[in-house]
Amino acid sequence: MIKWLPAKFVLDTKAELSFQKSLNERSRLNTIVMGFLIIAVLLAFSLSSLLTANASSLAVNVVRSITIILAIIMILSIKQSTAAYLDTVLLFFGSLFTLINGFFFYTYAISHQELHEGGPMLSAIFITAIPMLHLGQKFMIWLILGIALIIIQLTTNVDIIWSINFYIMTVMVMTAMQYQTDVLLRKQYKYELIQTQKAETDKLTGVHNRYVFDKEFSAILCNLKKGQFLSLAMIDIDHFKKYNDRYGHLMGDKALVNFAELLSNQGADMVVRFGGEEFILVSVYSAENTSWLQDLPSQIEKLHIVHMDSETGFLSASAGVVTISAEQRHFVDKTKLLTLADSYLYQAKNAGRNQVLRQEVST
Repeated sequence: MIKWLPAKFVLDTKAELSFQKSLNERSRLNTIVMGFLIIAVLLAFSLSSLLTANASSLAVNVVRSITIILAIIMILSIKQSTAAYLDTVLLFFGSLFTLINGFFFYTYAISHQELHEGGPMLSAIFITAIPMLHLGQKFMIWLILGIALIIIQLTTNVDIIWSINFYIMTVMVMTAMQYQTDVLLRKQYKYELIQTQKAETDKLTGVHNRYVFDKEFSAILCNLKKGQFLSLAMIDIDHFKKYNDRYGHLMGDKALVNFAELLSNQGADMVVRFGGEEFILVSVYSAENTSWLQDLPSQIEKLHIVHMDSETGFLSASAGVVTISAEQRHFVDKTKLLTLADSYLYQAKNAGRNQVLRQEVST
C-alpha cells in the first residue's frame, strides 16, 4: 500500500521533504482563505438553525461553535507554523474536523431519521480540495469519516447504506484524481530540481559553479556559530595553459575532472569551479584546523598526471587559504575573503608553486 502512494516512490525521502515544504509554503495563503470560507459557511448554518428552537438545533450549534473556534485556531497555527510542519498541522485539524463532522452526521441522522448522500459526498470532495495534504494523508481523513458513517448504520435505526455506497464511490473517484495530482506535482518538482542542478553544476567537472558560490557563500558566512571557523581556499593548477598546449584540450579536460574529484574528497562544505583551472573550497569546522589542505600537493602528485612543463614533472597546484572565526564574520565579506585568498595564492605561486599558503584574518 505504501509503495502505491506517490509521496513514497516518485521522489527520494530528502526531495519529498523539500517538495512538501515548498508545497506548504505555496499553499499557505489558499489554505487560510479556505479556512475563512469554512467559518463563514458554519456561521451561516448556525444562524439559520437558531430560527428553529429545538434541542437538536441547540446541540448542532454547540458543535458548530466548537468547530468555528477550532477553525480560527487552525488558521492562526498555519500562519505561525514553519513551512516544514504545515501539512502535519493541517492533517491534525483535518482529522479533528472530520470527527466533529461525523458527530454532526450522527446527530442529524437521529434527529431526522435520515442522512442523504450529499453531505458525506461533499465532505469527501472538500477533503480532496486541501492542497497541502497528499493521498496518504487524505486516506486517513476519509477513513475517519467512513468509520463514522458505518457506526451510524450499525448503531442506529437509520438506514444510510446508500449514503455509504455513494461515499465510497466518491472517495474512489477522488482517490484517482488525487493520485494523478500527486504524481504530476512531484514529477514537475523533480524536473525543476534537475534543471536547478544543471544550472548550479559545472558541466565538465560536476562540482558547483560560480553562481552557487555567489548565491550561498554569504549565507554560510552569516550562519557561523560561536566557536566555529571558516576557511576559504583559492586553488589554481600550475602552468595549466602550457599543459593544454602540450597535451591538448581533451587531456586538459580529463585533468580538470580528476583534479575536481580530488578536491571533492577534501572534506569541504562547498567545492566550486571558479573559472578555467581555478577552484574554490569552503570549509566550516568547530575547531581551527591549520592542517586542512596542507597535504594537497602530495595528494595531487599521487595522481601521476605527467606535466613536463611543471617544476615537479607532474601536474601540481598552488593554493591560498584564509581562515576566520565566527566572531570575525561581521568584519569581513565575500569580496574581502576572496581578495585575501587570491593574494595568498599568488604569493604561493611566486614562492615556487606547488604549495599551500594560509593566513588567519586579523581584525
